Amino acid sequence: MSRLSEFQPKNENRQSGKSQEEEIRQKYNQFSGMNQSQLNAELYKEVARQKSAGTFDYASLSSMVEGMRGSLPESDYQNIKRILETLR
Repeated sequence: MSRLSEFQPKNENRQSGKSQEEEIRQKYNQFSGMNQSQLNAELYKEVARQKSAGTFDYASLSSMVEGMRGSLPESDYQNIKRILETLR
């Protein structure tokens, strides 16, 4: 199973020659069949991996969530904030 970290919307992870759209579609297809519990498990595994590698950036994630706030229903925003707090 792929890791969430493999989804990088920047050009730095394009060895395969896939377009950004193709990469996004592939990751969507990979994770769309998962239930919330499975998605949470994947998230926490990835966060643990990043923390052990010293690459986890809470401030950047928090900033990204704040930037998305206007595009999200308030309930989704609050849910994401709760999840984010557990990742500290």
